[in-house]
Amino acid sequence: MSTLNGKVAVVTGATSGIGEAITAQLVERGAAVVGVGRDEAKLGLLSAKHGNSFTGVAADLADEAARSRLIEQVSARFERVDFLINNAAEVPYAAPLETAIDRWRALREVNLLAAIDLTQRLVPRMGGTGHVVNVSSVSGRFAANARFGTYAVTKRALDGFTDAVRLELEGTGVKVTSIVPGLVDTPVYGKVAGFEKTLKRLRDAIPTWLSAGDIAAAVVWALEQPVHVVIAEMVVLPKGQSR
Repeated sequence: MSTLNGKVAVVTGATSGIGEAITAQLVERGAAVVGVGRDEAKLGLLSAKHGNSFTGVAADLADEAARSRLIEQVSARFERVDFLINNAAEVPYAAPLETAIDRWRALREVNLLAAIDLTQRLVPRMGGTGHVVNVSSVSGRFAANARFGTYAVTKRALDGFTDAVRLELEGTGVKVTSIVPGLVDTPVYGKVAGFEKTLKRLRDAIPTWLSAGDIAAAVVWALEQPVHVVIAEMVVLPKGQSR
């Protein structure tokens, strides 16, 4: 029996890509998942697929009030939360100086403040044995070009928060992990305006990318480690990507 059996996990961005794969692997191991996303139809499909092991919550994480309602729904259904996986993010393709300040604010809300907000609200419900996993990106370490800059800034800030909250929670029993993917084959790239030419060049240079399941497996592996083992950070790259 998996050590995740009977655990309760909140997964943001659960309706596609990495979040959907994390949800599937957690449910397979016996966990109950609260999946957060904006696509109500997809949440319904996931509920039908996973049955009582999945609770879908429609929420726009850019909206603080929506985040509050999410916490209320989680609290009403579950006495505790064991895992929080902050996975949801927007991926713009725009240089920093050409990005309007309102757009910066919106990206900050989704990519950074939502993770901070949910961590602050859910860690007290973990009872000293929980685990927070923040899904970052190698773009936060090295922006491949200026048009990855806005995304890189938000992920670099998320990395800083992850390190700080790990220090704050030291000795409490709550673990904090950063999963840092490289190129992952997910639907998100098809939604990034203006990215088509760059995407083709990346595909030509690195034909085989990571799958969403590869990153989900890394998350699950970190969660399954013994109590005395903390995976502070894991960088996962496809063969051929050096950074």
